[in-house]
Amino acid sequence: MDYTKIPLVFNVRKPVGVSSFDVVHYFKKNLSFDFGKIGHFGTLDPFAEGVLLIGIQGAQKLNDYVHQLLPKTYRARGVFGGKTETGDLTVPICETKEISDYWKSQTKEVLEAFLGEKFLGEYWQSPHAVSAVKFEGKRLYQHALEGRIIVKEKVKREIYSFEILDFQYPFFDFVVTVSSGTYVRSLFEEIAILLEGVGALETLERLAIGTMKVGQAMVKEQWPLKHESFLLESYGIPLDKVLELDHIILNLAQTKRYLQGQRFPLIDVEKRNNPLPICSENFYWVYNEDGTLLGFGRPEGTELHAIFNLKLSISLFS
Repeated sequence: MDYTKIPLVFNVRKPVGVSSFDVVHYFKKNLSFDFGKIGHFGTLDPFAEGVLLIGIQGAQKLNDYVHQLLPKTYRARGVFGGKTETGDLTVPICETKEISDYWKSQTKEVLEAFLGEKFLGEYWQSPHAVSAVKFEGKRLYQHALEGRIIVKEKVKREIYSFEILDFQYPFFDFVVTVSSGTYVRSLFEEIAILLEGVGALETLERLAIGTMKVGQAMVKEQWPLKHESFLLESYGIPLDKVLELDHIILNLAQTKRYLQGQRFPLIDVEKRNNPLPICSENFYWVYNEDGTLLGFGRPEGTELHAIFNLKLSISLFS
């Protein structure tokens, strides 16, 4: 397999104090081969650290699907008693209010049961007013810098798991797995309000996106350096190993039709279940009989519709 010609993802550990854009720019500047366009799958705030997925060679085109389909796990430390405009403690506190004495005296087990009942499952949340979500063509944080605080309507998210690691007032350490688009800063602010106080995050670490975990992420010492050898095969992860989907296997005739953009009945193709079915069954990776990845598709009615075809596959089979 020629890793310079297939969509690849880097699982990168973003350090505290740099933006996601800074990390992407670093890779763009230091990857010493023609990798096409580059992009990341989900912003991490500068004060946060952890998993940042970077896509090259076409992988970045599926950003919306990776963002939509893969759950994200975070570890955070919240501090009760002080609220900030950003939801984290990188800026001055603008309001103070301690949680009630009743909740201060509770164990983490009691708190976890109470908060789990309130938040687990379907969860409606407004994007944080200081976030990268767009409104009228600009990011919400840009509006905030201009003195306009935009409150957007709540959207449905999901909280899959919630665990309190430690509670020693005012510090509240927890791990949460959520659907993409969920703001942990906003979640902790809601937790504080529910406990009759206010709060903000002191630290935030993204532990995982899907099966891509922080313990496997590239630390700064492993990042590429211009004009130095870089083991692409060691660090580049094929896109179909990041986004685990069920498979469709096409014969030669079907492959040619697929790569020409034609549709055909799903009943006529071979389907194989993925052992790690963490994504929607409404999407498939498409392969030929030899195991070559052809692209990414979904059913439309009773037919297979190609969303994304690989240049490598097109060159091999056209």
